[in-house]
Amino acid sequence: MTLWRMEWGRALRQKENYVFLFTWTLVLVLLGGLGQALPIAAEYTNVSATLITALGMLLPLFILLTTALHWGHEQESKRLRLLSTFTFPGWKLIWLRYSTFVATQLLLSFLAFTVASLVVDLSRDTWVGLFAYVNGLTLYAAALGTILGLVGKTRLRAILLAFMTWVVLVLLWPTILVTTISWLPYRMQVNGMMMALFLNGFDLLRVWVSVALSSPEQFGTIYIDYLTWFHQPFGHALVWTYLLLMSFLFLVVASTRLFGGKGHDSI
Repeated sequence: MTLWRMEWGRALRQKENYVFLFTWTLVLVLLGGLGQALPIAAEYTNVSATLITALGMLLPLFILLTTALHWGHEQESKRLRLLSTFTFPGWKLIWLRYSTFVATQLLLSFLAFTVASLVVDLSRDTWVGLFAYVNGLTLYAAALGTILGLVGKTRLRAILLAFMTWVVLVLLWPTILVTTISWLPYRMQVNGMMMALFLNGFDLLRVWVSVALSSPEQFGTIYIDYLTWFHQPFGHALVWTYLLLMSFLFLVVASTRLFGGKGHDSI
């Protein structure tokens, strides 16, 4: 725990974290304030959906780039090769960096949401749902970015991998999904669409929080029976179990990539 507190203290001292705190607070206040400034924007489809879209687009990009750049820099500077000469296990190093980064980001998000909730008049359920959404995106993206940074080996390649991953999983995913599902027989398309939710944690979170804050009807009447379980405790438990398992799997793969198979010389 002493080592974890030291690492977390180092993370909290980084000045860029407070720039992001200001940025997230500003985004939440400006977008959330639309409901107060414009009466027509008070409905879900104009305010909450805008916040979900903005957070779902910007946060994964920031987390993926930050974590991938960090690990790419660690490998490019040969720091990981130096650490491999010690008896400190590789999986502990990854877990230490991952957990302190996530803890820092969740603290900054909590502060940003607290400040924004004092300024913007949205319901408590909306703020709680959005905060849970941010937590899920952070957990998932940080684990995925760790793998990308270790695979990239250099800062430039790590950034390119992170950006391309964001383009595919966030920016182009709806187009890719619809195009792929359209090749299935009509009777299988709805089931295929539902199963595809579990191929992309970012999309699963987006659908989950959208249904939780509104209703399944926004996705079309054909999906109502398939999405109502998101409102139930079983649905919440399933989504978060999936996120935690996938994040854990990403970290296991990252540990294997770092110190696996061929020992320390694999770095």
